[in-house]
Amino acid sequence: MAPTDIAQAVLKDNTYMTLATASVDGTPRGTPVHFAYDSEYVYWLSSPEATHSINLSKNDKLFVTIFDASQSVSELAQRRCVYIQTHGELLSGDDELAAREVYADKFGDEDGRKASEWNYYRAKIGLLNAEKSDEQRVYYGA
Repeated sequence: MAPTDIAQAVLKDNTYMTLATASVDGTPRGTPVHFAYDSEYVYWLSSPEATHSINLSKNDKLFVTIFDASQSVSELAQRRCVYIQTHGELLSGDDELAAREVYADKFGDEDGRKASEWNYYRAKIGLLNAEKSDEQRVYYGA
């Protein structure tokens, strides 16, 4: 299976991604968040007071990991994951409206109560790094 096909399957079949941020002093933070995606971006919805949101407002560098956490140890040969080295951004205006649509297509109105209090963010998926990618792990970005 081609790396892009693996990536599409992982993105389609999962609802959580781990969002890794760092504070200005370099303290790392990994946070599981629900995500939606389109051909260019992954999107998520977060409280502006969350540590990862505060980190992102001061340092836009992100590392995203998406994988099936229900895989057992015996399934290691079939495990698949997507890694994205990227930058994140807080959305507003038309970009936020577009993110809301993508998010609603995946989750419906499940997070409707949060949408008025929380912010939409996105991160560019970027270019496939074919050198690092293999039949199990697909890398995007640097």
